[in-house]
Amino acid sequence: MTILRDVEWEEPLVETQQNPELERWLKRRVGSVPPSMRYFLGCPPLLHMEIDLEFAPLLHVDSELRGLVALVVSQDSSCRFCYAMTRVILSVIGMPHDQVLKLENALQAAAEDPQIQPALEFARRISRSNPPPSAVEKQALREAGYEDAAIKELAFAASAVVLANRIATLPALPPQHSERLADSWWVRRLRPLLAWRLRPLLERIPGPALLEDGHERGPYAYIVQALYGLPVARALRSALDELWTAPHTTPRTKALVFAVVARGLGSVRAEAEALRLVAEEGLAAEAAGRILADLAGPELDPIEAAVVPYARATIWYEPASIQRRGRTLLEQLTSEQFLEVVAIASLANMIARLDAVLDTP
Repeated sequence: MTILRDVEWEEPLVETQQNPELERWLKRRVGSVPPSMRYFLGCPPLLHMEIDLEFAPLLHVDSELRGLVALVVSQDSSCRFCYAMTRVILSVIGMPHDQVLKLENALQAAAEDPQIQPALEFARRISRSNPPPSAVEKQALREAGYEDAAIKELAFAASAVVLANRIATLPALPPQHSERLADSWWVRRLRPLLAWRLRPLLERIPGPALLEDGHERGPYAYIVQALYGLPVARALRSALDELWTAPHTTPRTKALVFAVVARGLGSVRAEAEALRLVAEEGLAAEAAGRILADLAGPELDPIEAAVVPYARATIWYEPASIQRRGRTLLEQLTSEQFLEVVAIASLANMIARLDAVLDTP
């Protein structure tokens, strides 16, 4: 597969904004305000989710393997924006530039190491989820030397890239800046300085309390519990809680999106949890079942009627096609509602894929 610049890509669906408070948070978190993040300044949960989940600290997977996983999943998803940014990160953390370029035409070149190959195949299977990884892939990882904690972190890392791909693709973030950056001479020249700044971001480990009291409650608590003991658990709990209280869509709309995505990916437990949350919002099980089957129903309000079929389309897509569909959706939503729907659908895709590979009750 060649470089992704030939992938058709629409103009951005939303405009950049200003938000001094969020801009200060970004500077504290990543050292600057990346131009692409200005498109999300009107949706704090989306911005927080993008940064905190993509850069959640991993204890058992090193930065280079994490970058390779991101490269594989972004290429598999045809995400021009994420693929180019991952190339930048791989160069910065020390992978030779010619090796990064070689990966674009022959990703298997990165898999000559028998320990790397099963990890990248595992990441691909999570991305495609058709079918998701099975016990066979997990056993291959164990035989390659990965302990269960590392397998959980690989699953989290791959599914977080699935989320990041959708966050970039659904609103059509402009990829040209990151593509130029990926090939720029000054990134290679300043690599030691950039690595000094980037590595703490990728390797920052929270304090001893990985989860505060209450982690056993809230949407999808069983998945958070399956990650207990790893820093990523706290990042995921925070993302779910902030999104579920976001103001521009109702909890019922959020739960319906999660149910649609889980049904589409065949994730039985994730669907059951979403239907439990739907029932808490007063929608009868029979009506919810019809909505999942038909992606429509008289019980849906106008926003839900527009969002539910769109959610199903976010599971697998061609970038330009889903972007044009998003532009049509925007005719019925405000930009704030649309960005919140992007956040909901992206996290739903991450959760359903995680559910399929984690050993959960």
